[in-house]
Amino acid sequence: MKPLDSVRRAVPFDPSFVDRAPHFWPLRRAWCSLGPCHDFPPVAELARVFAGDPPVRFVAAAPPRRRAAPLDPRALYDARITLQRVVPTRERCWHDFMNALVWGTFPRAKRVLHARQHRAIVARIAPGARTLPPTRTRELDALALLDEGGVVILARDRTCLQAAIEGRAPETLVAAVHTGDAEALVFGHAIYESLALGVAPAVVAAVVVDRADVGASEADRIAHADAALAALLADEARLTTPAELKRVDLTSTSPRAWATDARPDESFRPMAS
Repeated sequence: MKPLDSVRRAVPFDPSFVDRAPHFWPLRRAWCSLGPCHDFPPVAELARVFAGDPPVRFVAAAPPRRRAAPLDPRALYDARITLQRVVPTRERCWHDFMNALVWGTFPRAKRVLHARQHRAIVARIAPGARTLPPTRTRELDALALLDEGGVVILARDRTCLQAAIEGRAPETLVAAVHTGDAEALVFGHAIYESLALGVAPAVVAAVVVDRADVGASEADRIAHADAALAALLADEARLTTPAELKRVDLTSTSPRAWATDARPDESFRPMAS
């Protein structure tokens, strides 16, 4: 059994999980919309995470089973989201619960991401195939990294910050966050799961987008990040390889961590390609 699996089974639900790290702030509205919870909410109730009309429904995931017939592309996870607007979700699962909260917070980006993954997966399935190809493409690797470990950095000067990242100058990000010229919003639900479980995230993959003239409210900043990430994902010339994502120490994106004189352990560096 993998260590993270052991932790998942051992950590009970705790409604104070959002107070464990400052990076949870984007999820607070979605979390509070569920009302007082002293245990994992039932899957059927997770639609309340959305601020407006739910773009998808959460349905209980069926247990995995061996396939005896040819693979039906329409029954795959991303296909069900894209074609049926349903998200298969495991009951009492930290990982899937965080995914639901991210859906409620970044609905536009999530829909575009899964639609793109659906197209990329279906294009690789041979007629009559009983299994998926054994390896993913570089594009699918990049999309999976963003979905699980993505961080959106809103930058007042995206060009300057991107140049600093390419030059591997982590102090530039730290300074930009400290002065308010950059802000990081965690998108990847695996990062949130790790923070809730009290373990270090396995991967943090950052993309930089323009902050532009976004409003000062939290809702405005979240909506801007959602729209910017959705636009990035809709451009199929982008995010074709993990190298477009940059690994970053999560502590360098937190003003609260900066205030305690924390310093990143590693610089920005491209993800493996």
